Amino acid sequence: MLELNKVILEDLENVSKRDIDWEKFRNASVLVTGANGLIATYIAYLFFYLNEYKGLGAKVIGLARNPEKVKQKYGSLLDRDDFEVVYQDVTKPLQVEGDIDYIIHTASPTGPKQFIGTPVDTILANVAGAYQLLEAGRKKGIKGFLLLSTREIYGSGGKDFVMEGDYGAVDPTLIRSCYPESKRMSETLCAAYNAQYGMDCKVVRIAHTYGPGMLLRDGRVVGDFLGNVVDGKDIVMNSDGSGTLALTYIGDVLAGIMQTICNFQDFVYNISNSTETASVKELAETLCRLFPEKGITPQFKAATAQEKAGYLANKLGFLDSAKALGEGWEIQTPLAEGMKRTVRYFTEQ
Repeated sequence: MLELNKVILEDLENVSKRDIDWEKFRNASVLVTGANGLIATYIAYLFFYLNEYKGLGAKVIGLARNPEKVKQKYGSLLDRDDFEVVYQDVTKPLQVEGDIDYIIHTASPTGPKQFIGTPVDTILANVAGAYQLLEAGRKKGIKGFLLLSTREIYGSGGKDFVMEGDYGAVDPTLIRSCYPESKRMSETLCAAYNAQYGMDCKVVRIAHTYGPGMLLRDGRVVGDFLGNVVDGKDIVMNSDGSGTLALTYIGDVLAGIMQTICNFQDFVYNISNSTETASVKELAETLCRLFPEKGITPQFKAATAQEKAGYLANKLGFLDSAKALGEGWEIQTPLAEGMKRTVRYFTEQ
């Protein structure tokens, strides 16, 4: 019996019922990097669920650096026969014995504090990490490789919504650009391995994914705001709140990733809820309204110079997910419902 939080189990059941060709993963070995992250964790949970309730017979190999975090995240799940964890830095040659059928590469620094504090590490994690995994996949003859990328690769092109072929400028001399520029090169490596070695590579670009198990109080808007809600503290904005967000619930992102691997034919897809956007101020007000029992209100304070250094220099467009939607992806969780589900997870454990 798979023992997980009820909210997560509901999400897994929902994704398992979507129109996805699960047979591609029958008895497959799937390497998932960044095993402690929100999306990677959900991917592992999904395969455990499919093994138990659909007899899929897949094996998950999680790649992580921190054994203590893995233990905290997975607990008794580490004893499962269909789960193996390999501890290593993603920038080093892959130390996995035996066959691998699919690689899902989610490992990457994702926070402004990391971009500003350790920009070299950010670049190496993305570029050297992608290279090591692609090279290992080539040698092992894998069936498919998926890279998790970001809307930031589009740069500033002046559009409110960007499709997969819309590319703008990124100033490579800004320290903050260590993230989008290294993600761009990671995508180029995937395209190169496809062209030179015929490797089946796919790229999914996401933005602002949230849900049960996400990091709270991590210096990013959504994590900080939800942390305030859980703690029963006023929501503090380090700006005037005019910045805008397109938030996508983890269950919908997970379904999009799996459909991209199993169903979709193109190289790159935007997977983001572009039908429902909110300003930072609107998000703060929505959270206060959704949880009146918390008695919290939105507050403003001036950002420090260090906080401002982590901000994007130019406004980015939202991801236009028309291509994925046209091929069968669905956005099933509205913002209010997703926020309620996330807070429920953290308050009913």
